Amino acid sequence: MKPRAVPPQPPAAYVKALFDEYADDFQTHLVEALNYQAHRTLLAPLVEVGCGTGLCGQLIRPLAGAVDGVDLSGAMVEQARASGVYRRVDQGDLLPFLTASTEPAQLVMAADVFIYVGALEAVFAAVRQRLAPGGCFAFSVEKGSPAQGEQDLMLLPSLRYAHSAAYVQRLAQANGLQVVRQWEAPIREDQRRPVPGLYFHLATV
Repeated sequence: MKPRAVPPQPPAAYVKALFDEYADDFQTHLVEALNYQAHRTLLAPLVEVGCGTGLCGQLIRPLAGAVDGVDLSGAMVEQARASGVYRRVDQGDLLPFLTASTEPAQLVMAADVFIYVGALEAVFAAVRQRLAPGGCFAFSVEKGSPAQGEQDLMLLPSLRYAHSAAYVQRLAQANGLQVVRQWEAPIREDQRRPVPGLYFHLATV
């Protein structure tokens, strides 16, 4: 029996409505109720060496000359702007944001973002165009279950996408990016159980 086709992207209206409603309680619920940790896990090695409401921005701002962000949800954008850590926060889709400027970026971050993006071919191509020589692309994805097998991505019952490590590695190679660090760690909790994630730091070759 052939597996059912996975829709490559979720409807933008669904994602926008979800986070417009969620924005006011987002950080409190995510960190305290769901034990969210993707932002810290993703950035900890960088400190050693979607934007949302600004959790990542707060961690990286002391190390960066300027931090820009983008989110589809207007309510989330308002929260991020109010945090005061961003030079600029746009409301809109990720791809137009990445391609609207040619300013080189030393770091492109996406913590727990791609679960609402789906297929990542266009994202990787756009990021590669923006990364400065020696730049870093740091992101997390939700790890698929063993039932996912060799599927590149799977739409989970939670309506979030899971991505395979092989898919990410293949996209990195196709876009001239090198996997310099890859590891597994929980992203958040669901029903008091840790949600497994894959974390990547990619660099320009």
